[in-house]
Amino acid sequence: MIYGQRIKQAREVERLTQKRLSELTGINQSAIAHLESGRNLPSPETISDIASATGFLPSFFEREPSDDIPLGSLVYRARSSMTSRQRNCAYNYAAILVEQARNMAVRLELPPNRLPMMPENPVTAAQVTRTAFGASPDVRLPNLTHLMEKNGVFVLAIPFAVEKIDAFSFWTDIDGERPIVTFLDDKPGDRLRWTAAHELGHLVMHRQIKGRLQSVEREADEFAEELLMPEALARQLIVPPVTLVTVARLKSSFGASMAAIIRRAHNLGIISDRRYRYLFEQLSKNGWRKREPANLDIPVEKPRMFRKMLNMHYGRTVTLDRYSLEMGLAKERAVAIINAHSKEEERIFEDESVVLFASS
Repeated sequence: MIYGQRIKQAREVERLTQKRLSELTGINQSAIAHLESGRNLPSPETISDIASATGFLPSFFEREPSDDIPLGSLVYRARSSMTSRQRNCAYNYAAILVEQARNMAVRLELPPNRLPMMPENPVTAAQVTRTAFGASPDVRLPNLTHLMEKNGVFVLAIPFAVEKIDAFSFWTDIDGERPIVTFLDDKPGDRLRWTAAHELGHLVMHRQIKGRLQSVEREADEFAEELLMPEALARQLIVPPVTLVTVARLKSSFGASMAAIIRRAHNLGIISDRRYRYLFEQLSKNGWRKREPANLDIPVEKPRMFRKMLNMHYGRTVTLDRYSLEMGLAKERAVAIINAHSKEEERIFEDESVVLFASS
């Protein structure tokens, strides 16, 4: 049986309109609409053409779709600068990865979920989260992504970039109820750490969204500040006079951007309004509001749990052909998903016949 919803899902993952898919396949646009709605059944040739155009295998369209992946923080990401096409791509990509993880988790034991639920003061919520994760209130969190995974937060990576959107989060069932944070590709390490902390704030405080978008986002930012730069540590390290030089030196101490450190110093009253404005003027003058100096880069924290699950599910060695076939993915898309969850030295290529899943 072919599921029309899968055709729509594949099209949206590839960010194609029905018109563009029609142009790529030669299938009439109205016919594509009928296929997606389930009113018509496609021929094997039609499915083969759609599969080739979208980066999936024909077997993908035979899988019963899952309808229970919530939008989560995409609800208010979509109200900012994300287009509906970008949102649909991100949502459907995440849904496919969650389906894979859910299927693998049936045979595996995953870390227990230790994320607290606290729809209260953001600072208190961040402090409680640090305690739940076994982190001291006055130390830098070394690898936030791995700490999240160790404490039951499932972190997924999508090989798809949106300039102004770094991540989104939601709750779903993978071996019980799981908090999910999904990264989008091609972001600096300090920005990803901030995004991860921000999304944790949403998961901890905003299970039920209340209030205006601006206040919800502000609370998540306050949570992220306290999680990454707890007040005790910030007051110890951020000592006047605060200059761009001193802030640059503090990047590695917090694993945060210069801009975030300056805001933290201002919010704690360590620097004045005037100094705050001056420092941001200097960031802009140097072109560092968009991209801070590369020599100060914080390493990108890659999620590891998904690839570890592949290792445990398939065994230490699995052919790329087998993984692609079982997931219904063309090789190129399968490789992109694996590499999004891999360190640089573990990356694979489409022409490799064997994939080695590291056990570490």
